[in-house]
Amino acid sequence: MSRAEAKERKMAAKGSLFSRYENLAPLSIFVGFILIIVVLQLATQGISKYPTFISPVNLLNIMQQVAVPGIIAVGMTLVMLSGGIDLSVGMLASLVSIVVASGITNWGLGVPGSIAAGIMTAVVLETLMGFIISRTKVEPFIITLGGMITFQGIALLVCNSREVILNGELNFFKANLIAGAKDPVTGLNLIIPPYVLIFFFIILVAGLVLTFTKYGRRIYAVGTNPHAAYLAGINVKNFKLSVYVIMGFLVGIGSVLLLSRINTGIITLGQNLEIDTIAMVVIGGTALRGGKGSMLGTLIGVFFLGSIGNAMNMLRMPSEVQFVAKGLVVIIAVSAGDVSSKVSEFVARRKEQAQARRTIAAKEV
Repeated sequence: MSRAEAKERKMAAKGSLFSRYENLAPLSIFVGFILIIVVLQLATQGISKYPTFISPVNLLNIMQQVAVPGIIAVGMTLVMLSGGIDLSVGMLASLVSIVVASGITNWGLGVPGSIAAGIMTAVVLETLMGFIISRTKVEPFIITLGGMITFQGIALLVCNSREVILNGELNFFKANLIAGAKDPVTGLNLIIPPYVLIFFFIILVAGLVLTFTKYGRRIYAVGTNPHAAYLAGINVKNFKLSVYVIMGFLVGIGSVLLLSRINTGIITLGQNLEIDTIAMVVIGGTALRGGKGSMLGTLIGVFFLGSIGNAMNMLRMPSEVQFVAKGLVVIIAVSAGDVSSKVSEFVARRKEQAQARRTIAAKEV
């Protein structure tokens, strides 16, 4: 990069709020979306009624809906920050749920043993994929796509293409921690299950690791420029492997919590989970090429994508419209920051040209 280009980018960053605060673009779109939904509810229900979308019971309902995908999105953020991607998480979640449910129902492993077996299954399989990705030059997209197909086959073999039904053995994960609390707006019971707190704990720990530890800084370095990171003394291969190991651990935890909600181990349990988690991470500002993103942005993306489906259901829109809305939001959120950056660069360039003309004019005088 030349000095002129560096100077231009520096001026653009100074002049753009979106450049200085990378989470501002998705946050602005999220807030705008909430305002639109609130206005629509006020228009259809009447100004005298409180918008149910922002009622405490619905906000807690959104948290319950996004907690499990949010846990997996944390792992996806780490993978994408390092320059990778993982398309296998949906089928891996289905496989883990079937292993855990089978362990409890058919194999006599007990609840703790079955949970451990499920999490270890996810860790081992993700480690194998991470090893191949980190030791070869094959694109992660291809390896994890193959993993997705393989995990689907293994899951069907384990359960003989049948669902495995639990009898509530994992219900302790969805017990209400605030039993008896009422929503002052609707009068409905407020519910906060343990898995919501687990989600917030995991994303907090991951955010602190990325921000304040050497490991976090090295993940950014590996994702930004693996060759430069290698020359700086970072073991790039092991770092790429490590994020997939963490991904496996988080998929294992998320799968167990998802199974506790559904109470049935089935191949469709993790269907489209990889699409939702990647969308959450991308909406939150994490770059597909790696090296850019944050856990705060992922948190915004998690609640943003969860709010879309919730709002569409409240407005009684068909599922087809929800898919269109989610797709458009992803496109808009990803494009907003880039458009703002280009506009800022253009404005900075014009200012620099005007300053140059004034300097030349002053010299001629």
